[in-house]
Order: sequence, then C-alpha cells, then structure tokens
Amino acid sequence: MDSFPHLIPAVRRAFTLIELLTVIAIIGILAALVIPTVGRVRESARAAQCASNLRQINLAVKLYIEDNKGFMPASARPLLPGEKGTGTMVLWTKAVGPYLPQRGKTSTSQEHEIFVCPSAEINGKRGKDLANTYTATAAIVGLNSAGAATVTTAARSFSSIDRDRSSQIPFILEGKASNATSATTNPSRIWGSASQDMAVASHENTVHFDFRHNGRLNVAYVDGSVRAMDFPTFKTLDERTYSGLPPL
Repeated sequence: MDSFPHLIPAVRRAFTLIELLTVIAIIGILAALVIPTVGRVRESARAAQCASNLRQINLAVKLYIEDNKGFMPASARPLLPGEKGTGTMVLWTKAVGPYLPQRGKTSTSQEHEIFVCPSAEINGKRGKDLANTYTATAAIVGLNSAGAATVTTAARSFSSIDRDRSSQIPFILEGKASNATSATTNPSRIWGSASQDMAVASHENTVHFDFRHNGRLNVAYVDGSVRAMDFPTFKTLDERTYSGLPPL
C-alpha cells in the first residue's frame, strides 16, 4: 500500500462548531456596520432627488410667471370657462400643469409625480399613492388689503417679493398631511402655520412642515436655489421673510 500513496483516501477536515460560530459572529458584525451605512446612502439619494424635484417645481413656477404677466399662480383659482373638473377651484400645484403635466386629463387629476418627495410617508401611504408632499410659503400666496400674506384666490405679483433677499426667502418646502386621513399636503401655508410649528419643542412635533430628511427639510428659495434647513434654523424665520416682504 505504501507503494501506492495515491490510492489512500484523503481525509476531509470539517469545520468545528467554534469555527462556524466565529464566522457567523463576524458576518453579524459586518452586517451591523454595513446596513446603517446603506440606509444613510439611500436616504441621501432620496434627499437629493427631493431637492431636484423642488428645483424643477420652482422653475415651473417661474415659467408660469413669465407667461402670466409677472403674476404667480394663485394658491387656488376658480375653474376657467370650459375647463373640466368636479370641483370649483384649481390649486397652484395644478395651475403649473402646462409645465408639469398632471397624472390625468382633468383639473381633479393628481399633480405631476415630481410633487412627491421619495422620502415622504403620509398616513401610511408612499410614492404614487401620494398626490403632493410640498407646500408653498406665504411668499407665493396672495396679499390682502393690509398687505399681509394670506391664502386667497387673487394672484400675487412676483414684483411684490423683496428681490434683495431672494436667496433668503423660502418659496416651497416640505409639508405634512392636510388632515388625519389625507394623502396630500396643504398646497399653501401662511405665517400662522409656520409660527405654530416654531412653537413646538422638536421637529418631530411639527404639524404643518415635515423635517423628513434626518431632521432637515429641503427648501426652494425665491432665487431658484434649494438648500436643506434644520429645525433650529427654521425657528429663526420671521414673518416678513416667510411672506417675501422687505423688512420694516
């Protein structure tokens, strides 16, 4: 037999229980390190997509202004003669339909998909089940007779906004549900909504605005820029800046 060593069966050495447990432990440690990182990368990508959405919505509003003699879309306007719809009003998010077509052919069809932030979850709904997750500030809604920003059917002139502070005046930002069963946000929020949220202790307790990106929300400014804002910075906004008016 010694003359034929190749005929001797090879002995296969199996893993011991300790070795298997060691490998499993190492895999568990690596997973614990990698999974949070993957989650952060995904959220970063969603936040970037959200910022891109806001840039395009802001551009659509600017195109609307150019085509409507310098007036911004009203927070909500009456249906035009011959315009189809089951309701009587058209929200500003749908008034920009010529630039961002709605998902259907009537005034009651949902807004373009770009109005939905990929990180948004409203009353258990996400993605295509949502209609709109952004809200305009008082800079886009109308002005009353006293010159204060208020939700009105009257379109506001873009020239009424303080251009010297266009990079500081928030135009469109991220909102929460209009009510407990809604799958959409209120398209416009006046100063009263902002001041209510400023009074709470944490961004987790806000009612109107959604700091959905790890405690930050994306903001489209009048000058076209989009920047993330944390809750402490949000609380420093004053009424005239929020309303697009020059300081007193």
